[in-house]
Amino acid sequence: MITIKNLDKHFNKHKSNRIHVINDISIDFPEKGLVVLLGPSGSGKTTLLNVIGGLDKVDKGEIDILNHKISKYRARVWDKLRTEEIGYIFQNYYLMNQISVFDNVAFVLKMMGIHDEEEIKTRVEYILKQVGMFRFRKKKASQLSGGQQQRVAIARALVKNPKIIIADEPTGNLDSKNTLEIMNIIKSISINKLVVLVTHEKELAEFYGDRIIELKDGKVIDDRLNDHALSHNYGQESVIYLKDLNQTTKLNNNGVNIEVYKDDEYPDMDVKLILKNGTIYIKVDSKLQKLRLIDQNSNVEIKNEHYKKKTRNELLETSFDESILDHSKLERKRGLSISFMTSFWIAFRRFLSFGRKGKLMLTIFLISGALITISVINIYSIYQRTIDNYISRDQNYIVVYKNATTTTDINKLIEDVDDITNGDYIFKAVNYPFAASIYLGANKTLSIETKPSLEFIEQLSDSDVIHGNKPTKKLQIVVSRGLIEQKNIQVDNFQQIGIWSYHDIIGEKMINSYFAPIEDLNIFEVVGVTYHTYPAIYFYNYEGLLTFVESVPSINNIDEYNLSTLNNNNHEVLLYTKLDPNHVIEQLRIKNYDVDLSSREAYKQLENEKNKSFVTTITSVGIFVAGALLSFYFVMRSSMISRIYEVAVYRALGVRKIDLIASFSVEVLLLTTVSSFVGLVVTHFIFDLLTSTPLSGLVDMKADYITFMISLVLVYGSNLIIGTLPMSMLLRKTPAQIISTYDM
Repeated sequence: MITIKNLDKHFNKHKSNRIHVINDISIDFPEKGLVVLLGPSGSGKTTLLNVIGGLDKVDKGEIDILNHKISKYRARVWDKLRTEEIGYIFQNYYLMNQISVFDNVAFVLKMMGIHDEEEIKTRVEYILKQVGMFRFRKKKASQLSGGQQQRVAIARALVKNPKIIIADEPTGNLDSKNTLEIMNIIKSISINKLVVLVTHEKELAEFYGDRIIELKDGKVIDDRLNDHALSHNYGQESVIYLKDLNQTTKLNNNGVNIEVYKDDEYPDMDVKLILKNGTIYIKVDSKLQKLRLIDQNSNVEIKNEHYKKKTRNELLETSFDESILDHSKLERKRGLSISFMTSFWIAFRRFLSFGRKGKLMLTIFLISGALITISVINIYSIYQRTIDNYISRDQNYIVVYKNATTTTDINKLIEDVDDITNGDYIFKAVNYPFAASIYLGANKTLSIETKPSLEFIEQLSDSDVIHGNKPTKKLQIVVSRGLIEQKNIQVDNFQQIGIWSYHDIIGEKMINSYFAPIEDLNIFEVVGVTYHTYPAIYFYNYEGLLTFVESVPSINNIDEYNLSTLNNNNHEVLLYTKLDPNHVIEQLRIKNYDVDLSSREAYKQLENEKNKSFVTTITSVGIFVAGALLSFYFVMRSSMISRIYEVAVYRALGVRKIDLIASFSVEVLLLTTVSSFVGLVVTHFIFDLLTSTPLSGLVDMKADYITFMISLVLVYGSNLIIGTLPMSMLLRKTPAQIISTYDM
């Protein structure tokens, strides 16, 4: 059942006050019977018991228990054993004070996975009757006396019907009558199970123990089988034997019989007995301070006989029926030992008890939630920026730096480009003389402040047009979203003519107001809008572009357009192709042309802006958020310390670490929801509201469901990690270390 080999343990191991509390102990425990660890205070018996029950770990040695060989402390193994196989009776009870006696005992059955309420009720009520606590089943544990609490603790250990009972001074707070009753139950259990009991009462050990192991200074000094005494000298404080006392007075008058018994000399006293209105009144004037009334509700029994020692067989008589506690055929379903609702109400009561400092902390957590949200929105907006935010034309344009001036050289360039691109190319001059304006009629215009890039419809796919359609005629155009965003237009004037967004530009007229008079210009109709954020106008063909910039086209075909573009006085021209521009650049460089990607610098600027904004945002917000999270840590640490007794009880009983962290997480989630989450929602709502109003141009950050979800994960995730950290650190200790560290 249990074998321990060469166990060794020190307290204060690396300090001057080191104690060798277990000194190379090896014991082979039997399959059943009552084994008593006997010794004075400080002998190491309780520590050895804690080690055997998995409440503490040793420096070295091996424990073989219930087919588990344990040389290194494994909390999960010990938790499972204490939950299902080991019943632990603690010297200091370790009851959960704020719940009822019934629930204290039922809790361990639920830990085992038994949830049938009728089966639980049957077992709990039976064991409470056996220990004399049935009538107190609805009382809270905190309302009981020490002896009553111990009996509940014993009931809690026995109700599991464990294979091993470990008892640390189980009768230390009981009177002699209850001591005998409890010991009789424990003894009857030891007939079929192993019971390891610690006591300092030698007479109790000698009477009940099947085997007695004496310890001193951490060593086993005696290990013997016990020849049981035939009788026991235990007196019963709850029984008064009249014939063992001296009768000093006897009166019988008018139906009232009064007898006085003494066991010693007592000071004079004045006693008045009054019978009135069916009530007995007793007044006692005496130097004695103790006064006890014996009636039908008291547990004191009066016998008109002498006290007689009882034989061992007489004392061991018990009505305890172990079969009633058999759980082998019950369905079990293991879940969280501490239910969500229990954890929630614990957390909610703590929240309601917050004072001024607590409310201040909640405000700080609210602000931290807001700041985390702002950071997420800002960083997300930064990383959502595309190259379109930094370029003024299509990013696939290739810049050709011209060093050819003769017609022969220009033709060679055209031939080389044609060969590389298989004819899929267009050359375009960098600058054209134009000033784009919205035509209002009657020679009135509304200028567009940003000069757009002039492009061809061939550069667009159908998916690029997000509103309207591609042009089908020479005087039809598509404009980019970036051309008409509020940062590129005169907001007030555009709103006055009914253009509030890019949807409203469809059907408007546009001219090149660079030329005059206006009435002689070609008027272009806007038929679509692309997704591009840089300002651009897309024409049906090159003829439409030239019509826009030169009023009357002088070039008849694309080849003539390319040649004309390369013949102009510009030192550089733009080459557009639908092919991979990097591949085209590589091939042109092989042919010794000076070329580069038009958007190269824009890419560098985008990367620099992202990195710079990221560092700035993280630095500025990180300090405050770190402070708020640190505050959150100390708030949760304070909560943990206030619940340290509860945590120690749960761990001693075998509640898993994950169950306690889950329970503690409920409080973290509640505090986060009423503070940081509120800050998150309000901040997100404000930014979302801004992006859907004309004020969006003032804020270069946009909030959407992605930023909301990221913020949600960060707020709850960071609070959960920081908030559960105190509990996680505490649970690294063994149950015995938790108890001793916090002096429970």
